[in-house]
Amino acid sequence: MIALKPLNRILTILCLCLLHDLCSAQDKAKNTWGKISSADFSLPGGSTIIDSTTSAVILADEGSVHYIGSKSGWFSYVYTRQTRIRILSKKVLGPGHDLSTVSLRLYGRDENLEKLSKVEASAYNLENGQAVQTKLQDKDVFMTKLDKEHTEAKFTIPGAKEGAILEYTYTITSDYWHLLPSWQFQWQEYPCLHSQYEVEIPQTLSFIFVRQGVHPYATDKGSEGRGSYKIREKIESLATQNEDRYFTINTIKHTWVMKDIPAFGAERYLSTPENYVDKIDFQLSRTNNGETFEDQTNTWAKATEELLKREDFGGALAQDNDQLTELAGKAAGSGADGLAQAKAIYYYVSHHFTCTNYYDKYIKTNLGDVLKRNSGTVGDINLLLIAMLRAKGLRADPVVLSTREFGFNLASYPVLGRLNYVIARLKIEGKVYYLDAAEPQLGFGQLAGNCYNGHARIISNTDSGSVWFLSDSLREKKLTMVLITGTDKGLEGQWQSTLGQEESYEVRRDIDKRGETAYFKDIQTSWGDDMDIHDGGIDSLDKPEDPVKVHYEFLLKQTPGASVFYLTPMLGEGYRENPFQAAERKYPVEMPYAIDETYIFSMEVPADYTVDELPKSAKVAFNGDQGYFEYLIQQGGGQVQMRCRIRLNRAVFLPEDYSALRDFFAFVVKKESEPIVLKKK
Repeated sequence: MIALKPLNRILTILCLCLLHDLCSAQDKAKNTWGKISSADFSLPGGSTIIDSTTSAVILADEGSVHYIGSKSGWFSYVYTRQTRIRILSKKVLGPGHDLSTVSLRLYGRDENLEKLSKVEASAYNLENGQAVQTKLQDKDVFMTKLDKEHTEAKFTIPGAKEGAILEYTYTITSDYWHLLPSWQFQWQEYPCLHSQYEVEIPQTLSFIFVRQGVHPYATDKGSEGRGSYKIREKIESLATQNEDRYFTINTIKHTWVMKDIPAFGAERYLSTPENYVDKIDFQLSRTNNGETFEDQTNTWAKATEELLKREDFGGALAQDNDQLTELAGKAAGSGADGLAQAKAIYYYVSHHFTCTNYYDKYIKTNLGDVLKRNSGTVGDINLLLIAMLRAKGLRADPVVLSTREFGFNLASYPVLGRLNYVIARLKIEGKVYYLDAAEPQLGFGQLAGNCYNGHARIISNTDSGSVWFLSDSLREKKLTMVLITGTDKGLEGQWQSTLGQEESYEVRRDIDKRGETAYFKDIQTSWGDDMDIHDGGIDSLDKPEDPVKVHYEFLLKQTPGASVFYLTPMLGEGYRENPFQAAERKYPVEMPYAIDETYIFSMEVPADYTVDELPKSAKVAFNGDQGYFEYLIQQGGGQVQMRCRIRLNRAVFLPEDYSALRDFFAFVVKKESEPIVLKKK
């Protein structure tokens, strides 16, 4: 908590970031919360955001925040939310998409846990022209402790059916006054007719806000007001006594409203909707205690200091543990050098400890307990790895980051809640390696693709700093070779693919989970009745630093004695359809990695056939030197040989690049679908 002096000389300060862009008068939703009539079941006609596929509509979603005085000598905030939803399809009431179940996350430990109150929820069903209400009972609100700092409150609204209107409201009171709740106007899967957020903040606190999204505000209005606050302060001459003091302070009020917001929807090649939905985030920038202004913008230096002191993070690494030291010695073995020892420790940890939660950067209990259980969170496992490397005198430090599915991590401002993952940095022999022992399918020095999400932070007491894991820098090379020969049985072939790092990792995960038989069964299923595969195998599965090689033999089925035979040389590889179907796109294209795929095809023309038609060779560039597609094919000496390569030097493309990218892949799809035509002699 930030230390502040008594409020006996309150000064008025201007919260500039909350007072600009004044627009039209406040436009409230015409809702009477807690009262539903039959007219409320009618949706607006002619809406462009509701169609026959819409399964639910958010009729109204309203939130508000105001501050009150607290017993701790400063402020608390009170956050209230009211939401009304019309259910159009029962599929949104099923597992995984249950709009009748509301889950809230409360922050804080023990007596400092945020307080949930005034929970009310009902389902309204239209029966004989009347709205029949089914209420939530207080006993049906369940609290579950998730970890040391988070508790889940959860309830399910009874009586929810297709056609129903669901309504709920709740209030959260929090002493974490500097963590002003964000607000999301846009829902990922459902259109919203009205979304509104109001904040009223004492002018002793100054926040900046960060907007994201593409839709305009119907209202964006700021104004000044007055607020009265009762704050309990300690009497300086009597350290054990407190007194309540009352203050009237100028406030900043701001209201944001959006109307008719379409569902975000699912777009291919997008890291996560969380990065792009319409929303507002708040960051405390300054406080005024009545005497001085104090900048409160957090820094990475402060965040690093906090993490290094935490008993479930840096503090755990500083503790002596004889069992851990002994295990590190055994795991390292008699390696001739530091790098060999580091590899031995890394593979020992990755193969002997099972990750139970990939979204927790902290240690649940302590490293000794992790050693006993041989399992733990990603924080448990990778901090254990760091501790064991340090036990052998190696330079290792944690690196915190946000995975792709969790959203961007701000480089300019540390928000620890946005950081859900931790890996290890190893500096040895003049080189730097980044390690993740929570994923046993990764080789030494490799990271899974979801770690390539931009900014990450090295947490060290000597050389903390930023590091960037960009998907543009992740180059995925793949080589596929296909050889076809005419035999008495028909066209027989051999298939071999050498995969890139990320695809190799995914194949290893799949094999570990399901086995090789299921893997090759899926390949056979993808071919359908056109091909029979046999004698399949996968090389280098147990060598995670090497690329995986998938190979099998196959028989192409064809009609005996057919006068004309069509064969697409790409067979099952390449792009069968354009991944970018929409005519335009509002958001960036975020591929998981830059691609470089080469496909080589060689076919011995059957003796009783001749080549009647052959696709033409072609080459096309993408945006100058940002990539290209090459298709080279020729025949001669009774053979057809083809080499196809697609390469993109970037993984992320801005919306203005979308049209060119769409046209590029349209050409690729068309070219790769062209067949060789064989005609019987």
